[in-house]
Amino acid sequence: MKRLIALFLCLGVLMMTASGCFGAGPQKEATGDEAANKSVSAYKNTYTDMLNYLAAWGYINPREKNKDITYTEMQADLIGAKQGRRFTAEHTKDTVIELYEYDLKALNATADEVRSAVEKNGTFQNLFDETVENVYLSKNKRYMMIYNDKTINKDTKETDDNYKARQEVVEKFTEFDK
Repeated sequence: MKRLIALFLCLGVLMMTASGCFGAGPQKEATGDEAANKSVSAYKNTYTDMLNYLAAWGYINPREKNKDITYTEMQADLIGAKQGRRFTAEHTKDTVIELYEYDLKALNATADEVRSAVEKNGTFQNLFDETVENVYLSKNKRYMMIYNDKTINKDTKETDDNYKARQEVVEKFTEFDK
């Protein structure tokens, strides 16, 4: 009986792997209605729409928790944010993207300190006095993204595909300027 269950589990994993359910794979070019969903003007200035915009480009998956891309609800108030999620990026499992929203009408001292540091040099100090790098604010300063990719080679960033991927995500993130 145990062997039969193990066989079915192995066949299930094999079928899911063969069908592409476990891997993100390359992103196809959008056409028609899909292309319209990639236009920043199709989205409202909300945290959910910002997530959906980045999802339309294939960088994150905000809707299907623990399917292809995992996300974790973050304790956003530790950096003065209203809400935040941490995603394992779709194109590589070595990449973590954190996205936060600030309530611009109710910023506290922590929010001011973090946002000011990010605006100044793209970093901030966390609770453990560690420097958090590769931090970006949207142009309206309502949203913040932390992009951490362990595979980026700082010495060869001009030819590093993961560096180029980060730049693309940053570009789309900063485009969401409502």
